Amino acid sequence: AAEIAEVEEYLAKYLRENKAIVEAHAAEIAEPKSSKSLLEMSVEERERERTKDRVKLLAKAVQTAESDGIPNKVELRRVTEPTLQPVAFTKTGMPQMSTPVLKMLAGSEDKPGPLVDAFKTRKEGEEACTAVRALVQVSAINTLLESFIMPLQGLYGILDANDRVHGSLNMNTETGRLSSRRPNLQNQPALEKDRYNIRRAFVASPGNTLIVADYGQLELRILAHIADCTAMKEAFATGGDFHSRTAVNMYSFIQDDIANGTCLLEKEAGSDPNTPLVKDKYGAERRKAKTLNFSIAYGKTAHGLAKDWDVSMKEAEDTVKAWYDSRPEVRDWQERMRQEARRYGAVCTLLGRRRPLPDITSKNSGARGRAERAAINTPIQGSAADIVTLAMVEVASDARLRELGYTMLLQVHDEIIIEGPIESADEAQRRLVHLMGHPFRDESSGELVNKLTVELAVDSDKALSWYEAK
Repeated sequence: AAEIAEVEEYLAKYLRENKAIVEAHAAEIAEPKSSKSLLEMSVEERERERTKDRVKLLAKAVQTAESDGIPNKVELRRVTEPTLQPVAFTKTGMPQMSTPVLKMLAGSEDKPGPLVDAFKTRKEGEEACTAVRALVQVSAINTLLESFIMPLQGLYGILDANDRVHGSLNMNTETGRLSSRRPNLQNQPALEKDRYNIRRAFVASPGNTLIVADYGQLELRILAHIADCTAMKEAFATGGDFHSRTAVNMYSFIQDDIANGTCLLEKEAGSDPNTPLVKDKYGAERRKAKTLNFSIAYGKTAHGLAKDWDVSMKEAEDTVKAWYDSRPEVRDWQERMRQEARRYGAVCTLLGRRRPLPDITSKNSGARGRAERAAINTPIQGSAADIVTLAMVEVASDARLRELGYTMLLQVHDEIIIEGPIESADEAQRRLVHLMGHPFRDESSGELVNKLTVELAVDSDKALSWYEAK
């Protein structure tokens, strides 16, 4: 009983303190959000913007956990009645409470997670889920500021005298991909999640522009090539959005919509401009299809997908089977890779880089399963690293780009960023796209070529900031 009272008192105190913070900053909450990047703000402006966001989220947490000014008896039944089973454990065997676990327990606004059932009433459970989601966001804000924004503002001596940041790229990953540190420039929030416009603070020097070029669905194109998959190669040859095509194959109601003309797979000549595309009308289904495409490329099983999608094992198995039924060459190639790994204890990338897999014959099923997945995803991810690295070499050494005044600044995953004079940007952009689309050298002629059986599609844009060029 004493422990329960301590828990309730702690929660009551926490909510009282945060309620006071919310009330003290009520006026700031109502202020419009600044359009400036947080990196461009002064320390005082940044702290004000951060406080405003943090208080908004705390207000949401407090509002859902109080009634008539007095905190509800938010009794975690796992304290008194262990009905909520831990979903993950730390190395010491304690229940894990990491951010991914908390997100899974809280769920979404439309679909609360298992935490909702750990309370006496549905209302209390939903309120707890809302509070946990808000507090997870508060933690994310603090992490973003302390780990990225504050260091980039020069607080830890990362910027040089010209306010330029010089990160490090390391060639030490198992797949051959480059990693980034001090700071981790590859760990940028997606544009739709860029709460503080971080990319807007990365700008070209006066008189220059940034050109950002990104491979389109590089790893799936590599899979189509190395598995010699007819359906995938035809889809890429036709053009358009590959994930939307997968979504069409997954859902009969999308097929019906396309047949009825109420949505389009791609924009076509003479089509009604008001007719939505699959990727716009069925965004959730397309995201699921995208997850499926990459999960299969990385060797994930139906069991893993069922967990990711929160669906039954049968539904996940049926979805995976349908994917493989239309692309049987991929299944055959994956089995060949497992057999090759068992025979040689390693697998290779397109350029012959070898990755040892000593656990491929392990008696430990977990270790063996990880090695089997690595046997599948290493030829894909590693070959993608090969191609991007070849492109980087060509871009960095290209005489024409140097004549135009352009230099390479950064490589982020499948993306290359260069900088140079605005007046020669159009030609430099075309040259960059060509180099990335043809990163191999022909052995006899020395000409730049694409040795894959699918096109290496490259999307590009130019702008004064990284944010605008994305």
